[in-house]
Amino acid sequence: MITGAGLLTPLGRTVDETWDALLAGKSITDHSRAAGEYDPTSPRVSQMARRVVDEALAASGWSSEDDFATIVGTSKGSVESWLPAPSPNPLLHMAEATYEAGGLDPVGLADIAASVAVGYGPRLTVSAACASGLLALIRAAMMIESGQAERVLVVAAEASVHPLFLASFKRLGVLPAAEIGCRPFDECRDGFLMSECAAAVCVESAERDRGDSSDGDDGRPRIVIDRYALGGDGSHLTSPDPDGRVLRHLINKVTGSEPIDLVHAHGTGTPTNDPIELAALETVFEHATSTTCLYSHKGALGHSLGAAGLVSVVLNFQAHQRRQIPPNVRTTRPLLSNAIQIHSTPQTLPIRRSLALAAGFGGATAAVTLKTL
Repeated sequence: MITGAGLLTPLGRTVDETWDALLAGKSITDHSRAAGEYDPTSPRVSQMARRVVDEALAASGWSSEDDFATIVGTSKGSVESWLPAPSPNPLLHMAEATYEAGGLDPVGLADIAASVAVGYGPRLTVSAACASGLLALIRAAMMIESGQAERVLVVAAEASVHPLFLASFKRLGVLPAAEIGCRPFDECRDGFLMSECAAAVCVESAERDRGDSSDGDDGRPRIVIDRYALGGDGSHLTSPDPDGRVLRHLINKVTGSEPIDLVHAHGTGTPTNDPIELAALETVFEHATSTTCLYSHKGALGHSLGAAGLVSVVLNFQAHQRRQIPPNVRTTRPLLSNAIQIHSTPQTLPIRRSLALAAGFGGATAAVTLKTL
């Protein structure tokens, strides 16, 4: 069961701020950093992680002195701490730059987990490119189901809006023209905008000290992690399998026979990803008897790489509680679909089950469904 969440994006410093901005149809128009002010003397991504952790703990009623495991998902860790400062030209090739990883303790991906350093329990870092955040959540569910932990704090944070990575993605051809921006599942899609985001959720056994009540302490419905699946698409280093076989398999594994009201797609807005993902979803839902809405937050918030999967889960969690789906604000000419509805306006409807998808370079692929009890 998810008992609390935290969120930091370019459009808001909290869950509520970001949610309100999404419903209002706001979106970033360029590669964007997370909202708020930060201390330049310490790793930015770690400060981001701590802020969402504080929000999630407060929402769940957990204390930083409690006993729980901590799992962090990130694709790069505190890269901004050892890469040179960005130049005025965000796509300038830094031929004379030097790179040093000194000063981080511990050095490498584990520094985020060390910096949040709350709770008494094991700490683990999961790095699987853009699937990192969703795989971290799956790992938490596995720990609770296996009895390794009763409660797990899951954090995903990414601060990689840096000339090195912008230039790399530009060479791959996945960044859009300025006049187009990020348009997931749009006929005019051209790529994604990069962004900084952080997300956190508190996860615990659904039976733990909660009795049989169907509502949480605040009167809102209880939302549980229903099913999950993970797999590896080995067809290409950076591109998905054109037939979407792994993706279809995972979607089938987690959907089962119960309807899905909301699909929060990976939806990067690239020419390659979106039609493959939509085709896989159509195959699964072609005989569905109820309406399934498709959403991707990347049109509004950009692509936060290793944090994106957990951002999707936090937004799905909000959709369940608030009975709303934000608009696909940048998608004005949606790809044709017979089984999935793609809305450019906010939708109000009960969300009984939702699906979140994430995929990363190297083939890491994950799917998680949430369910309202």
